[in-house]
Amino acid sequence: MAELLEYHQELFDLCSIGAEANATFPQEGFFDYTHEMLGHAGVLDNIEYCPYVNSRLGMKIDGYSWNELEKVINIICIDYTNDRDVVESLKNDTIKRMAERVTKFIERIGDHHFYNHLATTDPGRTAIDLISEFIGSAIKFRVVLMTDKSLSVRVKKIEMEDMLGIPTSLEIWDLDRLHLLDNSDSDFEEFVVDLTQWGKGVKVLPANVSSTGVSTYLGVMPGSLLSDVYNEFGQRLLESNVRTFLDFRAGTNRGMRKSLVKEPENFFAYNNGITVTATKISTEIYDGQIHVTRIENMQIVNGGQTTAAIYFSPREKGSIKGLDGDYYFKDIDLTQVFVQMKLTVISDKKTSETMKSNIATFANSQNSIQVSDLTSNHPFHLNIESRSRSQLVPPGLDGLPTKWFYERARGQYNTQKRALSLAQIRKFEKEYPKIQVFSKTDMAKYENTWRMKPHTVKRGAQANLIRLGTVIISEFDANPDDFGVNFYKDLVSKIILFRSADKAIFTSDWYKQNSGLKAETVTYTLGLLRSAILKSGYDINLDLIYQNQSLSASLVSLIIDTAERVKANIEDPVFRDGVSNPSEFCKSENGWIQIQKMTVDLSGLSSEDTINMSQKIVQELEKKAVTKVSKTISYIEQVMAITDREWSSLAEYNSATYPSSHPNVGIPLKCASFLVGGTMPSDKQLKLAIEILKNARSGGFDFL
Repeated sequence: MAELLEYHQELFDLCSIGAEANATFPQEGFFDYTHEMLGHAGVLDNIEYCPYVNSRLGMKIDGYSWNELEKVINIICIDYTNDRDVVESLKNDTIKRMAERVTKFIERIGDHHFYNHLATTDPGRTAIDLISEFIGSAIKFRVVLMTDKSLSVRVKKIEMEDMLGIPTSLEIWDLDRLHLLDNSDSDFEEFVVDLTQWGKGVKVLPANVSSTGVSTYLGVMPGSLLSDVYNEFGQRLLESNVRTFLDFRAGTNRGMRKSLVKEPENFFAYNNGITVTATKISTEIYDGQIHVTRIENMQIVNGGQTTAAIYFSPREKGSIKGLDGDYYFKDIDLTQVFVQMKLTVISDKKTSETMKSNIATFANSQNSIQVSDLTSNHPFHLNIESRSRSQLVPPGLDGLPTKWFYERARGQYNTQKRALSLAQIRKFEKEYPKIQVFSKTDMAKYENTWRMKPHTVKRGAQANLIRLGTVIISEFDANPDDFGVNFYKDLVSKIILFRSADKAIFTSDWYKQNSGLKAETVTYTLGLLRSAILKSGYDINLDLIYQNQSLSASLVSLIIDTAERVKANIEDPVFRDGVSNPSEFCKSENGWIQIQKMTVDLSGLSSEDTINMSQKIVQELEKKAVTKVSKTISYIEQVMAITDREWSSLAEYNSATYPSSHPNVGIPLKCASFLVGGTMPSDKQLKLAIEILKNARSGGFDFL
């Protein structure tokens, strides 16, 4: 209980800091923190904060989303105590009351009298607009209760009565469950797929059972079982990159649907099957054959389209015409459908992510998913992490130089703190203020906003990260020198630009009178501003932002004024040109094209806020010169870290393979000479010396 109270206090502090940073209320701070955590875990995507309360009619919701992957409408409700020092119990009557409030709201969706009495800017009306748009396609309602209270009886999901004739369940994320997820070693909530709920499991043959922690099995998954498992666990089964790239309208999906309805018995022959990873399995022997009965943390890293086709096709309306009549989707017989399954069990958590990435990359080599580019261990992310741990930024308002903290993997900040004493924690938090923590998805949001892709930002945190990743990783691999200290400084400036704009918009008078759609407004406003400034022959002066660690008054004023017009247009049905929902409009490239047609008056900007293209070119050249000098100094330091005798021994080692005139012999000798008073090698030779040393070490060379 003491550990839970400690986590509760930590959560309270984080939510309060987040609320203060974004100028929001504590409940919204709790919403932001928890929904981001659940988004990383693959539980919730693209959730919109939409607090609507009608005490007279007994209604309350706090957010919503449409999950295309599961055809599920999620309704979020928050029960936040805002009390740091007490962990309250979550009572059954509280759960029942909150479920009833959601139900009463949903049941009014078709009530035109109720709808027409809501103001056009009312959050309730916004929620009804989105829910109405997707309700015809929805298979389920899922009510998600997020709370800082603790359940007395452990339960994750509760069945509710149908809402509007659609099956409904209630999912509870209480303090204990949040604590387990927040302190886990993985980015997802651990779960167990118990296949015995639907039979004896899946028959498998061991392909290779290894003592190294990685074992592979081949099996045949019945279509009906795969459908049942997806119905229970949904998108949590889909590895995040597969989840993001799925497109159920693709031609391959239509082809599978046709096979399912016309010749289900041949689906196995036509389909490549699914590739699955797990951290542990349980097996039983039936009739002399191995059956997998339990799969822990099941992830489909290839075969998302197959899974989607099997699950959704029998639930779709309509038919396909054949020579002998119509084939109706509702008549698909999944008991005749089977798919090949390759199951890899990775028991070692340290290698799990790398192995999953490699498996997914090779399994998906036939399409555009490049999973390996997006792992936390890629040098691009390691580079940002390393610089964030060493780069002091100029003093801010409190006059103290600090550092920003990049969470390459979720929870690094808290994990690092837990290993410290109280005195060390205070020192750590001064060096790395909580308000200066940013994650991979944060980085992607700031970077893609700067790159003027707000429609990509609005597609969701994970989707945006992956779409940026496929571009920025290739840029990094092509020229890593462009991602040195100056890239990191610019990134910090982009963070400050985005967060300052977010706060300025939220606290503006016009936004207080007409709140909502803040996320859309912020990224679109900054994208529009930079686009307009670039068209004028200038760019935003990131160096000034970095030196001041804040925005100028003139830039803030321009952001606020522009944001008011951007938001008004996003809310205007005429401006949206037939797109009924503002949020969906902002996810489309056409939405961004429309916004770019707006004019922006830049006359109020200070001359220091921008730099012209000539100044920018000079800046870039200066930055490259600094980068070159820094790299040269780094090479010199690396060469000098090794003694002249050691460089000589490296030359001797290479002489057994290369002639004496070869650089692999001559360059180490030149380094040895330099260390005893000879001339310094050139930049090219210094770099080559380090490469020669690395290659020799990989070949078995050791100074000992």
